[in-house]
Amino acid sequence: MKDSLQTWFEQHGGETIALCKTLWAAPELPMQEFAACRSTAAYMQANGFQVRTYHCKDPHSEPNTVIATFGSGSPVIGIIGEYDALPGLGQQAAAAHSPVPGPGHGCGHCLTTPACCTAAVAVKTVMEAEKLPGTIKFMACPAEESGEGKVYMAQRGEFRDLDCCISWHPMNYNLTTTEGSLLALCNMDLYYTGKAAHAAAMPELGRSALDAAELTNIGVQYLREHVTDDVRMHYVYTDGGEAANVVPDHAALHYILRARTLCSLKDVLDRVKKVARGAAMMTETDVKINVTSISSETFIVHSFNRFCYQSLEKVPRPVYTAEEYAFAEELYQNVMGRSAPEDVIPTGIDAPTGKTLLVPASTDVGYLTHEVPTCRLFGWGMLRGVPVHHWGITAAAGMSIGQKSAVCAGMAVAQCLYDILRAPEEIETWKRELRGITAGVAFEPVFPSQE
Repeated sequence: MKDSLQTWFEQHGGETIALCKTLWAAPELPMQEFAACRSTAAYMQANGFQVRTYHCKDPHSEPNTVIATFGSGSPVIGIIGEYDALPGLGQQAAAAHSPVPGPGHGCGHCLTTPACCTAAVAVKTVMEAEKLPGTIKFMACPAEESGEGKVYMAQRGEFRDLDCCISWHPMNYNLTTTEGSLLALCNMDLYYTGKAAHAAAMPELGRSALDAAELTNIGVQYLREHVTDDVRMHYVYTDGGEAANVVPDHAALHYILRARTLCSLKDVLDRVKKVARGAAMMTETDVKINVTSISSETFIVHSFNRFCYQSLEKVPRPVYTAEEYAFAEELYQNVMGRSAPEDVIPTGIDAPTGKTLLVPASTDVGYLTHEVPTCRLFGWGMLRGVPVHHWGITAAAGMSIGQKSAVCAGMAVAQCLYDILRAPEEIETWKRELRGITAGVAFEPVFPSQE
């Protein structure tokens, strides 16, 4: 590894860990990452970055987004951080299930921003020492879990000046450059309004909003037979009325739709909207359709992945103590109900295969990967086999297993950044590959809307 980068982390790795602890101890839901925004912005400003903060969705709200830049000119390299938590996953940093009220970092985002922002600071020091040209743009992005933060940032044009972008996300396997192409994603709320009436004495005067919601779900169940295999449709009731003896005059659903491409997702979205309107027509109710986010599939640039893998091979792996392995084995047993594998804490680095794999999950990073060559590092910080979005992830992220991984992942991101700055001519190869991948893709960004 670049000696000066490694030295920086040896001297300042405690700053990564301190920020990890700060974010983990105050988990915040999507779009509400106010304390995380303040802590991250203060750290970047204290380390000589020019910092902007704002709320990506509501200009009247407290900021939840950080844009921190250093340097000037080309190349302009973006670094993505995330810091939102998940509802209901509050958990002590304990090997047994020890819940605490509220959200928790069951996806490890409390590690992502500290690793990536300290990587940016480390590279800044080397840029100054070696007088390297270029611009580092660190972006702490809200609301990844709700699939919308980067959508609003893209709408603001936040990614247009980037030449390439890199990120790291903890995961329950070895560190690698992800080759998984994720599905396009849509979040949609359906609000039904009917007429209340006494459900027994005067039912003929009522128009049930709940009936409309139920008919919508029945229609979508029949729709499942007539979509392609990649399509996913999930829903929950968010409102179903208040009393069984009153015809409900209000009801609401939240839908998440996914599909292989943004183009096919638009078709599925249009069909679900028709089902919702038809249900409202059948019940003589009204429906309001609110598309809160819609993000594209992700695009993989294999030449960029290969370049970054060469950087990863230079980086030290995390090293854990006997006590940390004992914690991991106990946690694994409590979560999975069986003995832990020997490599329960992933510490290796896996080479990319050069093949794009379809992964039935989604992220709001889609528009970014369409616009800009993006390498997403995944791995470390979680226990092998323990499911993501689980209290077991919250527990590991809140103690030294997760924190050590964030320091080493920060080194990995920093090494990738430095190598890009030393060989900026490679970026054109990545841009050319991305243009080739997206050339035949019918692509038109779609942003949140209300009907």
